[in-house]
Amino acid sequence: MIEFSEVSLEARAPDPSDGGKWKSVPLVQRIDPLTKKSSRILTGVKLQPSTKPELSELTDAGGFCPFCEEFFNSVTFEFEPEVVPAGKIRRNRAAVVPNIMAYSGYSAVGVYDTSHHFTKLEEFSPELLYDAFSVMVDHAKATRKARPDLAWSSISANYLPSSGSSVVHPHLQSSHDFQPTTSQMELLEGARKYYLENSRSYFDDLVTQEENGSRYIGKTGSVSWLTPFAPRGFQEIWGVFNRIADIDQLDEQSVADLSQGVSKVFAYYDSHNFSAFNFSIAGGGPDGDRLGFRLVFRILVRSNPEKFYRSDVTYFERLLDEPLLDVSPEEVARAVSEKFR
Repeated sequence: MIEFSEVSLEARAPDPSDGGKWKSVPLVQRIDPLTKKSSRILTGVKLQPSTKPELSELTDAGGFCPFCEEFFNSVTFEFEPEVVPAGKIRRNRAAVVPNIMAYSGYSAVGVYDTSHHFTKLEEFSPELLYDAFSVMVDHAKATRKARPDLAWSSISANYLPSSGSSVVHPHLQSSHDFQPTTSQMELLEGARKYYLENSRSYFDDLVTQEENGSRYIGKTGSVSWLTPFAPRGFQEIWGVFNRIADIDQLDEQSVADLSQGVSKVFAYYDSHNFSAFNFSIAGGGPDGDRLGFRLVFRILVRSNPEKFYRSDVTYFERLLDEPLLDVSPEEVARAVSEKFR
């Protein structure tokens, strides 16, 4: 059994509703069973947006955008022919091209829809997501074939400036390197330790143990959806793949299963007035298969990009590496599961 450990931290604070009388307030620190990182679940602090932000000033088309069709072909570059002989990879309205920001051995930028400047959350259909994920996976496979040493792969996205995105036109990015990111190494080392102690996959056991529990959301084919016990950010949701350890192992069906689930998650975020997000899906590297590593699609919301928005990343998250969360993962799972029925 995976042990879900939490510590009750009694917090003392004045109660404004009772004349400032000091009271004990429930505060829980949860420890992730795989990475041992912790997060804190607060009580009575609700940061959920009550209305949807007005985004038209930010997202309306106008001027130059490198990801819009009228500029896309002339301002983006082709991949090296030994990696992608056709130069660029396209599928319907989706495309992937080299990233001019060299932050890994090979990095790429994918565009969900070059024909439309901005795609709202409710407009991300499973078909649109499938095309975008497919071109990114095609590039990952081509890169791994040409450069087998770049064995650490990830596909990630920022959406809207408050998530860190520098271009409003929705896009996603990939990284292929001979070194893992910090998160990849933490997940793999946790999976390695668990496998050596139990001779089983941590992720398979996690899904089995969580299935039908308070953090379980549902399933789309080969992907099981749940909320993590100790989230790293607001409204965090996971999609855990069955039997797939790396991005270059994804096939058409598994990409379709992922796309169905992501579309449902977006529908949940949209229905609760969230607009910005980050997601990432990272491979387990050369030892992933042997150690029972599984691809995990991880997504969380960021602050809405309103004119004077409050960042959801504070010193607690950035420097103390311990997120403060105002909604428990059990509450999130209960709400998200409505979209999976």
